Amino acid sequence: MDTRVVAAPEVARALGVSLPTAHKALDRAGVPRVGRGHTRVAPEGVVKTLVAERGSTPPSDRDPADLRVLAVLSHSPLGQASARSVASRAGLSPTTTSRALQRLAVDRLVEQRDLVVPSGRARHEKRWFVNTPAWLQPLVDQVRSTRLPRRKVQPSPLPVALHHLFWNADVTTLDPAVDGSYMAGRLLEAPDIRAWTWALANISRVDIKTALGRRGVKPATRALVENWWADEH
Repeated sequence: MDTRVVAAPEVARALGVSLPTAHKALDRAGVPRVGRGHTRVAPEGVVKTLVAERGSTPPSDRDPADLRVLAVLSHSPLGQASARSVASRAGLSPTTTSRALQRLAVDRLVEQRDLVVPSGRARHEKRWFVNTPAWLQPLVDQVRSTRLPRRKVQPSPLPVALHHLFWNADVTTLDPAVDGSYMAGRLLEAPDIRAWTWALANISRVDIKTALGRRGVKPATRALVENWWADEH
C-alpha cells in the first residue's frame, strides 16, 4: 500500500497557493489537522487529486497567479474578454486575476487588443492576449509546466444568442454528446466568435473533426480549429 505523504507547505507549493489556502483545501479533502508544533501531512493520492482539480504551478520568480493567467491566455488564440473569464479557467478569484493581468501588462507579457466581433452587427471588443515575443525561455518552460484546473465534464448551455444558428431545429433537444458534429458545423462556420469558443469548449474533437471533414467547409474554419488545438497541452 502507498503510504507516502506530503507536508502542507509542499502541498501549497504544488498548488501554487498560500499555506492557509492549502490548509482549507486539505480540510475539504478530509485530511485531519494536527496540534500546534506538528506539521500537517496529506497522502500523496489526495495531493494528486487536488492538483488535478485545482491546477498547479512550477517553482518560479513570478507569482503563481501570473503563471496561471499566462497559461489560460496561451491556450486562448481568440483571446479572453475579461478578467472574470480568465479567472474562471485559471481557478482564481476575479480580483486576483485582475491584479495578475495588470502586473503582466506592465511587464509587457500580455496585452489588450481591439478585436472586431461579428455577432449580429460588427462591434469592437477589447480582449486579452499573450505577448509571447517578450517571453524568455525560462518563462516559456514554466507556463508549459503549469497545470490548469480540470474542466467540468458537463458542457455549458448553448447561449441564447446562438440559438438563431439552428433556425430549422428544436434547440431545446440539441445535445453536444449526440448532435455534436451537426452543432459544430453550424457554430464553426458562423461569423461569431462566441459560436467558435462555445463549440471548441463543449463539443468533442471527434465530432469537430467529422464536421470539418464535410464538403464545403472553409479553409479558414479548419485553420481556426487547428490553431486552437495546437495551443493546447
